[in-house]
Amino acid sequence: MTRAFVIARRRKGRRMGQAVHETKVRLDAAGWKVETCLVDRKSDLRRRAKGAVKAGTDVVVAVGGDGAVLQVVQVLAGKKVALGIIPMGTGNLLASNLGIPRGTEQAAEILVHGDHRQIDIGHLRVHGKRELFTVACGVGFDAEVMKQTSKRAKLRWGKLAYVASAIGQRKRVRNVGHRITLDGRRTSMRATQVFLANFGGVGLAVEPRLEVEPDDGYLDVIAISASGALRGLRSGWEALRQGEPGESPNGHAYRAKAREIRIEVKSTRLVEVDGSVIGTTPITASVRPAALTVIAPAKSRTTSASAER
Repeated sequence: MTRAFVIARRRKGRRMGQAVHETKVRLDAAGWKVETCLVDRKSDLRRRAKGAVKAGTDVVVAVGGDGAVLQVVQVLAGKKVALGIIPMGTGNLLASNLGIPRGTEQAAEILVHGDHRQIDIGHLRVHGKRELFTVACGVGFDAEVMKQTSKRAKLRWGKLAYVASAIGQRKRVRNVGHRITLDGRRTSMRATQVFLANFGGVGLAVEPRLEVEPDDGYLDVIAISASGALRGLRSGWEALRQGEPGESPNGHAYRAKAREIRIEVKSTRLVEVDGSVIGTTPITASVRPAALTVIAPAKSRTTSASAER
């Protein structure tokens, strides 16, 4: 019998309690032994998940957005306990990259019938703090957008809230000097945005032509060079269409893979992980191969993309 711990954080305007209940009903019907929990504070997500793991649960189901999922990931990284997701947030980055649908009923079906899949995770050190990420770490413009997007706007407008913030922050699309060290090899460049990606869906509307694999033991570095909003759009598209590692033909994008990455910037830049701003540069990142087990559709988006290629 599969033992599951379903947890969510109460959020104004979101029906977390109902989603937890509906998930439990479906898992009960599948013969699982289910315990549920609703908490008020973000730190309680991690604390209660730790307790469930110690008690011998097989699956921890995070009901919520990227922030809630990341709190649970901090506990499950490196363990055999699987992560299940019922996406209830704005971005739902990990869920969407895995092909987990919105809607409690559909997502709960994935828990019952999906595959257990091992993926890499990113490990970040920033000013003495340790952070993990599943999808991407962003340095620069995207972190500015995340910081300026209010909870109220996200609740009212969903993903459009990020678009509105990006328009409002368009004057911050500017190049600054970066010193990036990839597995001991140092390079210098001017960029407005640097992603350390574990999945391809990092918030750029479509996935890069040069595929990002979440289980290859590497992080993908995507650097975009641009000053000004219009050039930023052009350079972003150039980064998406780039087909080979290294510098893009027009010189506005750069792609590489590395296991350990150090980013230093002449003027301090904000840093976000999976949609949450967590500090400022400099940062050191590394990959933890196959460190997380997730329950995903039998044919997740990344697997399907690989088959098509």
